[in-house]
Amino acid sequence: MSVILSTKANCKNCYKCVRVCPVKAIKFEDNQAEVLPQECIFCGACVLNCPQQAKTVANQLDKVRRMIREGQKVVASVAPSFPGSLFSHQPMKLPTALRALGFYQARETADGAARVSDAYVELAADGKMDNIITTCCPSVNDLIEKYHPTLVDAMAPVISPMVAHARAIKKELGPEVKVVFIGPCIAKMEEAEDVRHLDAVNAVLTFADIIGWLKEAKIDVDHLEESPFDGVQPGMARMYPTAAGILENVRLRGINPKYHMLHVEGAQSCEELLQALEAGQLHDCFIEMNMCEGACMGGPMTGNVKHERFKGQLAVQALADGAQVKVPEISDKVPMFKQFVNRAKKDAIPDAETIRSILRSMGKECKMDELNCGSCGYPSCRAKAIAVYQGKADPSMCMPYMFQSAQSFSNVVMENTPNLILLVDEELKIKEMNKAASQVFGMSRIEALNHYIFELIEADDFQTVLNNYETIRDKKVSYPAYNMTASMTLVYIPSQRAVMAILRDITAEEERESREYKLKLDTVEMAQKVISKQMVAAQEIASLLGETTAETKSTLTRLKNMIINDGEGKK
Repeated sequence: MSVILSTKANCKNCYKCVRVCPVKAIKFEDNQAEVLPQECIFCGACVLNCPQQAKTVANQLDKVRRMIREGQKVVASVAPSFPGSLFSHQPMKLPTALRALGFYQARETADGAARVSDAYVELAADGKMDNIITTCCPSVNDLIEKYHPTLVDAMAPVISPMVAHARAIKKELGPEVKVVFIGPCIAKMEEAEDVRHLDAVNAVLTFADIIGWLKEAKIDVDHLEESPFDGVQPGMARMYPTAAGILENVRLRGINPKYHMLHVEGAQSCEELLQALEAGQLHDCFIEMNMCEGACMGGPMTGNVKHERFKGQLAVQALADGAQVKVPEISDKVPMFKQFVNRAKKDAIPDAETIRSILRSMGKECKMDELNCGSCGYPSCRAKAIAVYQGKADPSMCMPYMFQSAQSFSNVVMENTPNLILLVDEELKIKEMNKAASQVFGMSRIEALNHYIFELIEADDFQTVLNNYETIRDKKVSYPAYNMTASMTLVYIPSQRAVMAILRDITAEEERESREYKLKLDTVEMAQKVISKQMVAAQEIASLLGETTAETKSTLTRLKNMIINDGEGKK
């Protein structure tokens, strides 16, 4: 499981995690950011800078509590930066507080730092290494092993103070003892799982974890007594978490004068120094490297805001100055060697034509279109295209392109719709007007922005929508001044506190309906005339038919009688 976890529901595609990640170990899938553990250096920049708190750190608090509940001897190894986070005014209350939480002992990791300093001095004594890079910072170690593997041979083959201290504790108290490191560093969690020293540290907690645990346990720190840490006093090794603290310790021990002392802090400075080393610009340097600004005092899980590291540094200095022995003698030796290796992940690199094709999909048709603005988190459009090819990024992450696309689509709609569209603010001032409205009202968009809606048309309905926040749909309105009848829809937009008006010109429809209605009336009138004429004709025909029938009957009767009478006469 990764040390840094992603809460997908919170991720809002702001890409800030990519922007702050020094190695771009972030993958976007289904519009959600996910940390890539094999590529991550666990500096914690994404955790600190995520505005939605979508990045969290795996918590081992339950694991530590369980060990304590089970009655195991759990020893706290406290990083020397603790006065900057815990009880800065009375730092020696911390051992008492840790014992109150159930720890068997509370010891200072600076004891391990003193051992590391001795190992560095011994390493530098023969002068065989050209440059020596300190290996106390696990994020720096990851940066070199994963991204600058040609410099692995320049890394001091020495374990970190955390591992050295854990080994020393188990050598003294027995291998069954559980060692819990407590510090400001996320990368220490990953380092504790390193197979090269997997048996040393049993769990890692942060200062933030301890602060929360004390509150949950309702331990009133103000009423605690001060007490010393268990184990030996580490002397000036307490200065390890400050900028150049390692250099100060090796100087006190008398490091080989062949080496020039150099220290850097912060991801960008570390990257630039490594590039200088790769370019062969530096020789005979003993280099202290810290990924965090302010060294460990600026660690991501101090529980403090960043500017408090300066006050914390003074507290660390005061504690170190109070040490009775500046450089303690270490008699119980533990294995200090660590082999660093090439752990670089070889991602496929697309050819030039593939990059060009991906750039085109992001609207980058030519070199001029490559803004290299960094809004997506990548240093250049080409770097982003490579990330797309590798499945880490999506073309839609290009904000200028998406904005341009959205704006272009919006402009097409606004400019080509036959409907009149206006935006009116709560003071009834016109904030936007499209081309169709501009033509009807006889003024340009720029001119319209200096007018109120009531200067153009009746504004009562607009005021009603602003007052009631309710939409008016398809209301027929007439504007004789513009020879127009329209179907009006007014929509309230809460985010703008404005009303959007959509006026559909139905003048032609109204005229057509009027013509059709008149045609119907004319048709009915004509039909009535025809019916009336038909009725008269029918009546006249009926009258004529009546007279003709009577005459026919009379004639036929006479004819019949004549025939009958003639017959009688012959008889």
